Amino acid sequence: MSRCLLIINPSSGGGRAKPHIVKTEWELENLFDHLEIRFTHKADDAMRYAEAAVHDGIDAIFCMGGDGTINETVCGIARAGGRHVKFGFIPVGTCNDMCRALGIPKSPKKAIKMLKHAKLRRIDIGRCNNRYFCNNIAAGIIPRILEEVTPREKEILGPLAYFLRGGQALFSTKDYTFHIKTENEDLHMRSPLVLALLTNVVSGFERFMPTASVDDGYMRIVVFKEYYILNVLRIMPLIISGSIYNSDFVRIIKCRKADISIEEKAVLPTNMDGNEGPELPVSLEVLPQYLQVYVPNKDANKDKNQNQKTALEK
Repeated sequence: MSRCLLIINPSSGGGRAKPHIVKTEWELENLFDHLEIRFTHKADDAMRYAEAAVHDGIDAIFCMGGDGTINETVCGIARAGGRHVKFGFIPVGTCNDMCRALGIPKSPKKAIKMLKHAKLRRIDIGRCNNRYFCNNIAAGIIPRILEEVTPREKEILGPLAYFLRGGQALFSTKDYTFHIKTENEDLHMRSPLVLALLTNVVSGFERFMPTASVDDGYMRIVVFKEYYILNVLRIMPLIISGSIYNSDFVRIIKCRKADISIEEKAVLPTNMDGNEGPELPVSLEVLPQYLQVYVPNKDANKDKNQNQKTALEK
């Protein structure tokens, strides 16, 4: 008997999950023999639910929420050693970076409809100290930006809220001397922001790192160089257009493992997939193709379109 757990964050996206719960439940009950539903109430609930479910022998775990809820759920799966467990999600957050990276519809209604024809794809995840991430981890101005954006701003402006806050922060941010050690490099560099990416998407910008793939076994560490205030007007368009990775404003390091710290005696927190992450120093490692994720089956859509075309021709 196949068993599935659905974890729902009722506060994600200003409560966007509620209208879609019944339809999601119906679709999952068609895919699995038994479905259990649990709602989150506080931080790390999704992680605890997922971890317990893996230990209990669950076959699949789905979640409804934003990138933070996805991170917690994946964290729970990985902490329990659930490489064999199938994972899926319905995006109801603000940026929904993971659905952008995997080609999953950003509309909850369309993402639910996709499930009946979905296929499984193995993707990389990353380990950061004793936690895990599936999209990115940031140190520098991004954690402060995410803390300053209010729920109301996210509800009204979506990803644009982070962009506007980011533009303000670039004028007043502080640089740190980062020490980044990988399997191939040992770098000391002044920077206002360091990102470690597993996908091509950051804060809703889908072309931020076009050379990255979710299953290539590597992370890209993006180190923004020190800049003058006037350069801000040149940096932001490059981020929007997906050209920042090929510019003089950043240094890109492709690696499988990395240790990141700062030389200053200061506390510098990180942000991990939209959640508060650990303070520096951190040790990062890619776990290649660890997670099985339900993604759109493009072949099924082609077959459907072909069948419709054939029917019309008849």
